[in-house]
Amino acid sequence: MRTRSRIAAVPVAAVAVTILAGCADRSEVATFTDEHGRACTATVVIDGDDRDKEATTLDCEYPPAGKTPGRTTQQPLPKH
Repeated sequence: MRTRSRIAAVPVAAVAVTILAGCADRSEVATFTDEHGRACTATVVIDGDDRDKEATTLDCEYPPAGKTPGRTTQQPLPKH
């Protein structure tokens, strides 16, 4: 019986992800330098009216010695 409940949970999770993904109009990748001098990359979810933005999957690292981070950018995620 346990195996059956796990198998049934997979489609439910897939539907939930699809519904949540449909709520956001678009996602973009943003790169920037934070106040500590780290180069950061984040995925930004932007809702329909461009007023509601949420950064997710933030990743920041200090640049190698002698290097400085590049310019701040924001661009749409690549299509698969």
